[in-house]
Amino acid sequence: MREPPADSLAWFAGRWDAPGRLAVPLDDRGLNLADGVFETLLWGSDGPVLWSQHWQRLQRGCVLLGLTPEPDSTRIQALAAEGFRRLGSPSGQAALRITVSRGPGQRGLAFPQPQQPRLWLHVHAVAPYFVPVDVITSRLVRRHGDCASSRCKTLNYTDAVIARREAQLADADDALLLSNAGHYSCATAANLWIRQGMDWLTPGLDQGCLPGTMRGQLLRQPHCHEHPISRQMLLAGGGFLLNSISCRPIRSLDGQASRPLDPQEAERVFKQLVVDASGN
Repeated sequence: MREPPADSLAWFAGRWDAPGRLAVPLDDRGLNLADGVFETLLWGSDGPVLWSQHWQRLQRGCVLLGLTPEPDSTRIQALAAEGFRRLGSPSGQAALRITVSRGPGQRGLAFPQPQQPRLWLHVHAVAPYFVPVDVITSRLVRRHGDCASSRCKTLNYTDAVIARREAQLADADDALLLSNAGHYSCATAANLWIRQGMDWLTPGLDQGCLPGTMRGQLLRQPHCHEHPISRQMLLAGGGFLLNSISCRPIRSLDGQASRPLDPQEAERVFKQLVVDASGN
């Protein structure tokens, strides 16, 4: 019997296979200490979306953690293109995750000398989605604008996992995280945007949100600005959660209905950002 097509493939140590058939050694500091960084981006028939922006953020993360030598952009892009071809995504699009860990290490925090960073890739068939979401305000997790790790995507996503579980226990889809200043910062894996009159507003980086690549792309558009976002502002204006593979309108906050953005408008915003990215 012919096996059904895979919906994901992974690459590690020179080999492409199903993710469950590949294994990272148990001495890896990425596994033991979350000592590494990653990026997730959309890949389509024309190639990666916002590759340079994602790569720059990955490099910033490597510099912050002191991961040397940094990965080779040309090599990884070629590997990712091969993975996309092998996958044959039905939608013609895939989510590419690039993971870089510090590699093998002994027990404890002492840095290994020399470093031997490990790289693995994961290509997953996706179709960007625009389904409205119900969100809560997390009471367990806060973001801190003065924390260096808020500027890059480290492997430590424990806070996001805690907040997402908190949302699920409240029968919600996601959680919004407050900053240490008390304003809304972001969702567990997406940037927050709201509409106010003719403007679109998103929290500034001083609120601890990740400098998302699609966020940066939207900030280049007219009437899009950074601004602190309060509960009242969010409920009064249509909001959405934006990341590299989705743009989801906010339907309710803590059980209170907001003014939801039409999913078709969310899709239009997302697709225009992808088109603009392809033209750069």
